[in-house]
Amino acid sequence: MDVLGKGNYTLRRLETTAWADYKTIRLEALQTNPEFFGSNYKKESAYNDDDWISLLGNPACAIFGLYDQEVLIGMTGVILDRDDSSNAILIASFIKEPFRGNGLSKLFYEARITWARQKGCNRITVSHRDGNDASKAANQSFNFKYTHAQDVIWPDGVSAKEYMYVLFL
Repeated sequence: MDVLGKGNYTLRRLETTAWADYKTIRLEALQTNPEFFGSNYKKESAYNDDDWISLLGNPACAIFGLYDQEVLIGMTGVILDRDDSSNAILIASFIKEPFRGNGLSKLFYEARITWARQKGCNRITVSHRDGNDASKAANQSFNFKYTHAQDVIWPDGVSAKEYMYVLFL
């Protein structure tokens, strides 16, 4: 499913033509909430236009944009595991601060689970950093099961646990 809706909000898969919008929201996410991501602003701000286009054009990945009317207010992604294409990994979720707490992450999970099923995956994994209670609550509402935790040094230089979850399809 390429478009999902909830009230005035819609979630659409971003095509390569939307690379500039994707770049803008991704860099904003990395600047405002670096603790949520496995990458960082310094690295991704150095990407050229072709890098952004390539990310959106990758058939092993789907990036979705969350819109309020026609204004991009969030994004999320899912990618096939490089080592096991029967596993999809949920990545890169971000909603601008004024729109958080409205249950919009439900759209993220619905779209990414649908995409993983369409790709023939038999499971989906997701993780979050210690203290990201919103991410934990969202994955728990979709019945993801905790598997383990590991110590990680995150791209912002902080050492914290990463909690891993799986959903069998």
